[in-house]
Amino acid sequence: HNPVLTLDEDTYVKELLVGLDAFPAYYAHMGPTNLVGAPSVSLELPSRADSSEVRRRLDDGEWVVDLRHRRAFAHGHVAGSLSIGIDGSFATYLGWLIPWGTPLTLIGGTSDDVAAAQRELVRIGIDRVAAMVPGDPAEWADLVSLRRVEFAELATRPTDAVVLDVRRRLEYAAGHLAGSVHIPLHELSARLDEIPDGVVWVHCQSGYRSSIAASLLARAGREVVHVDGDFVLL
Repeated sequence: HNPVLTLDEDTYVKELLVGLDAFPAYYAHMGPTNLVGAPSVSLELPSRADSSEVRRRLDDGEWVVDLRHRRAFAHGHVAGSLSIGIDGSFATYLGWLIPWGTPLTLIGGTSDDVAAAQRELVRIGIDRVAAMVPGDPAEWADLVSLRRVEFAELATRPTDAVVLDVRRRLEYAAGHLAGSVHIPLHELSARLDEIPDGVVWVHCQSGYRSSIAASLLARAGREVVHVDGDFVLL
């Protein structure tokens, strides 16, 4: 007798996740998928979008994710797009953050990067990418930039700056900057209204998560500084 097979989906998910400090949103969908078996998927590259289609998708509230390195994203990106580089834990954080079922367009990087992203996404149950636009976004869009500084530059921040720490709770408890606001990355979208007014200087442990957070904040209309590099107590 396997008790898992007798649980309804909601109960199964709740019991699976009991006691976890934080878990990616896609976990709640993977259990039932694993029980019934994943559908067959195609890893054929998605169709290429043009600039007007990307803008329409952004206006419709869909997710447009830039696969390039966070430094390239800061230098210039499509307004409203999100920075989740293929060079890091791409699928983990995208799966953690994206509202389940939201259409996804991948931009930046190469066609090989898009293919690699698709392979990672399939493993977490996201088996369809709506569209792609590989290559340099500057070739087809007017880009906006994002201020990026090294971690040591936090020491020179204005006195009225808001310092936002998006690390996990255990990381924060092990040491954090005095006066910083703590909102773990996976909670950020739901807690944007808790961030005080002012320019937000956002950091994590290494710079990858803070780039994601900075892009989420910029999309929400906040003025933001991406603090890159390894965390140290200043």
